[in-house]
Amino acid sequence: MSHSATETPVSAMTRYPPDTPVEVRPYLSRRDGDTAVIGDDQRQVYLSVPIEGLDILEWLAAGHTVEEAARRYEEKYHETPDIEPFLDALAEEGFVVPPTATVTAPEAASKRPRRRVWNLDWVSQETAQRLLSAPVMVVCALIVLTAAALVVSDPSLMPGESSLRFHDHFWAYLWTVMILALVGVVLHELAHVLAARRVGVRARMEIGNQLYIMVAQTDMSGVWLLPRRKRYFALLAGVLFDIVSSSLLIIVLWLDRSEIVPLPEPVRIVLAALIFTYVIRLIVQCYMFVRTDLYYAVATALNCKSLMADTEAYLLNLVRRVRRSRRLIDQSGIKRREMWSIRLFAVLWVVGRFAAIASLAFITVPLLIFYGGQVVAFFAGGSNESGFTWPDMLSLAVLFILFNGGGIVMWVRSLLRTRRRRRLHPDRVLVS
Repeated sequence: MSHSATETPVSAMTRYPPDTPVEVRPYLSRRDGDTAVIGDDQRQVYLSVPIEGLDILEWLAAGHTVEEAARRYEEKYHETPDIEPFLDALAEEGFVVPPTATVTAPEAASKRPRRRVWNLDWVSQETAQRLLSAPVMVVCALIVLTAAALVVSDPSLMPGESSLRFHDHFWAYLWTVMILALVGVVLHELAHVLAARRVGVRARMEIGNQLYIMVAQTDMSGVWLLPRRKRYFALLAGVLFDIVSSSLLIIVLWLDRSEIVPLPEPVRIVLAALIFTYVIRLIVQCYMFVRTDLYYAVATALNCKSLMADTEAYLLNLVRRVRRSRRLIDQSGIKRREMWSIRLFAVLWVVGRFAAIASLAFITVPLLIFYGGQVVAFFAGGSNESGFTWPDMLSLAVLFILFNGGGIVMWVRSLLRTRRRRRLHPDRVLVS
């Protein structure tokens, strides 16, 4: 979500003469233990730096020269700083301008970012606060409670994996459900954007990838400039939207079954399938071994610097101890409180793995068997009771190529980009 620049002692200062002040562009900052987050919310650029680095930046922003900042650093930390690589990293991200630069500001930093309709740039903070006000949240809570009560009284209202088995007009149902599900995904991400705007943070939607799967995601790096208690709503807004939306659909399904608002059979089939797509997305949120919305909320609550990496190292050490291996990862430097958080999250990490295996066994595999049988029967020319046709086959192929093929391209591109950045900056830690 941000770049982290490590601090290493350096003495030579060629691009930053000791007796010269450095131009520091406007920025926001928040200290958090031994690290700090700085950001330019207008450009939506954020950087994680050591707390000592923020001290240097603040001294330079106050008008002190490079030499004066170095002297203050020595007085406070009793060691000689290596300022030049640190300032180079800041200059690359547009936070400072070297005195020897031929321009005072890069073109990208001197212009205001282009307004994007899909990123809700036209929505003011006041409007976002009204749209997500306490009365609105109360109404949403009532909708969810109503749907929960209906499901408890009639569990069959909650569709299962069979709701995605279309026995006729497959291509029509597939595209209808897919388009509506994509609309739900977009609204999920817009909920993040709107919630971030509510607390005064800019956010932007973008297309990314989880390994080889193409996904929609929202860059909300700016929330790390906020106190922890103000981050949760923005982080969980998408999940809350999914819960409220699926609850509304369950209520509509109940109205149909009660013959209060009768629905045509095709609408009923699409409605059940759409509800189950929300169920799948909520299950995926519990995959704590990947960086989901719930993961970021838990990581914020536990307040660990590198929760995922430290937890995976902890679990790997447990496996190696069982195997009586002596090649353990040294975690002695982790504070005691953080180690307790890591142990707690390790349980959630394992539960998330089991949730993924269960969804694979009880959702993905049965669907693959069902539609795999349809495809085999189609090409075998045998009896095909479901009437699988060429439009159905083409729809499957197009969707597979679109989502998996596009995801593979983005995955390979991200790997190459990360490799190139590591080659250019071997002394920097890149955190996604």
